[in-house]
Amino acid sequence: MPPEYDNELEYFYDPDEFHREVVYVGVNSPEAYSRQQARDADKRAIETFGIPSILLMENAALAVVREVKEYAIFAIVCAPGSNGGDGLAIARHLCIMGKDVRVYILGDPKKGSEDFQTNLRVMSRLAPEVLNTVNDENFPEFESALKGCEACIDAIFGTGLNRPLEGIFKRAVEAMNTLASHIVAVDIPSGLDCDSGEELGAAVRAARTITFHRMKKGLDISPQFGGDVTVSYIGIPN
Repeated sequence: MPPEYDNELEYFYDPDEFHREVVYVGVNSPEAYSRQQARDADKRAIETFGIPSILLMENAALAVVREVKEYAIFAIVCAPGSNGGDGLAIARHLCIMGKDVRVYILGDPKKGSEDFQTNLRVMSRLAPEVLNTVNDENFPEFESALKGCEACIDAIFGTGLNRPLEGIFKRAVEAMNTLASHIVAVDIPSGLDCDSGEELGAAVRAARTITFHRMKKGLDISPQFGGDVTVSYIGIPN
């Protein structure tokens, strides 16, 4: 039987008592984007200006690496989409830097996006021993890694998520919230609705979020999920 996490605990958010730091790195606009605005900005960069999507992914990964390089032991949690591709690229750089890295993939890696697959192939050649696909049998190993890491990188879902988490994804998020001492979210905490700030079944409660190009509306509406926020430039034209 899977362990029972204390997810019935209510979290009370008092905006007068919650304080976060927001830092803009190479970004000169405080505007907060919706899900559609974020999607449109990516699409414009790729289709209008011809910027390869994997280049934007690489820039996003480097933005995160710059903010977490002081840590030594990482558990990086990915799903087979663009956010997970960011996570694999982050893992690559951290491995090259000599960090202790373990990557945990939720879902079927074969169903990943093209950019996810590209970064997975690179990692499979660079450091295949750090790659793990999470399932019921090895979930205790995943939990142990969450307890032992200095930083857990949440690269499961990004701004596009609009449905409740369930199955292994929900279970993993609940374990992360319970066991990891320091979570850093990539772009937006997994399970947080980008538009409404609502918790979609379960949502990561990050100590810090590195978001890209613009602040996200959900992070402003529900700052208790994202913690301190760095809004980073990744090469998307204004």
